[in-house]
Amino acid sequence: MRKLAPLTLAALLAWATTAAAAGPYWVDELRLPAAWQLSEGAGVRVGLIDTGVAADPDLDGAVRPGADFPDLGAPAGDAIGHGTTMALLIAGRGTAGTRGVAPKAEILPARLTGGPADAVAAVRWAVDQGAKVVNLSLGSGGRTTEYDDALTYARDHDVVVVAAAGNAGEDREVTSPADRPGVLAVSAVDRAGKFRDDVSVSGPEVSFAAPGVDISTSRPGEKAPTSGTSQAAAIVSGVVALVRSRYPDLTAAQVTDQLARTAKDLGAPGRDAEYGYGLIDPVAALSAEPDTGTPWWVIALWSAGGVLVLGAGFVLLKRRRP
Repeated sequence: MRKLAPLTLAALLAWATTAAAAGPYWVDELRLPAAWQLSEGAGVRVGLIDTGVAADPDLDGAVRPGADFPDLGAPAGDAIGHGTTMALLIAGRGTAGTRGVAPKAEILPARLTGGPADAVAAVRWAVDQGAKVVNLSLGSGGRTTEYDDALTYARDHDVVVVAAAGNAGEDREVTSPADRPGVLAVSAVDRAGKFRDDVSVSGPEVSFAAPGVDISTSRPGEKAPTSGTSQAAAIVSGVVALVRSRYPDLTAAQVTDQLARTAKDLGAPGRDAEYGYGLIDPVAALSAEPDTGTPWWVIALWSAGGVLVLGAGFVLLKRRRP
C-alpha cells in the first residue's frame, strides 16, 4: 500500500489551469502540470547518448558542453535532429513551445557517430560528468553484450540507465542495450494508453511503458520521427530526473522501485511483456512515500544475471501489483 502526499489546492488549480490550455496530449496524459508542482528536475544532469543537440530556444540554458564519440572534429550541432528532439522531451524549457518532462534538468549531450564501443565511451563520459540519468534512445538491432562495460560502470556509480525497447518494423524483440541487466527498457503506448505493436516491440525485459505515438515538439522542420520507443524512453528519463531531484538520497535501485510501485498497471495484472510494470506515473512517483529498502526483484534486475533471474521469476513478478 503506497502512501500519497496530498497535492495542495494551489497545485491542483495550477494543473487544471494549465491542462485547459492546448498542449501535447502526453503532457495531460502524464498529468505533468501537477507533477511540476512537486519537482521540475532541478539539479539533475541527464546524459543523452544520441545524434547531438542543435541550438533551440527551448533548450537555452539546458545544455551542458558536450563531446563526440568518436571525435571526428565535426561542427557542433545535430544534423539528424533525433537528439535535439529527445533533449526537448526531457528538458525543454517551454520558452518557445516545448516544455519537457523535467524542465529544470540539464542535458549532457554525447554525439554518437560510431558503434557500441563508442557508445560505451559515451556512457562512461556522461557518468564522469555527473549524469544521474543516462538516456539511450538507440538500439543495436539485436542482442549483444558489447554495452555491458558501460552499463556496469553506470550501475557502480549509482546512475539510472533508460533505453528504448525497440521499434516494430525494425526490431523483432527487445534489443541491446535495452535488454541488458539493470537497464530500464521502455515500450510505447498511444494517447489512449494502449500498447502499439505497430510501433513498439514487447518482451519480458520491458520495464515501463510511456507515450510514444505522435510525440511532436515545437521545433521548426522537425526531422525526427514522431512515433517510437525513442520518445517513450526520453519521457521516462525525464520522469527519473523528476524523482531524483525530489528524492536526492534515493539510490538508483530505489528510484527504480519507486517508479515500479507507482506505475499504472495495464494489460495483464502485474508485470507483462507489453507494459512492464505499467504506464509511468510521475505524480504518483513524486507523491508516494519512498521505500528506502532494496526489494529482491530490483537486486535481480541489477545483477549480472538479471535477465535470466527475471525470466525464471516471471510468474512470481506478474503476481506483484504496484
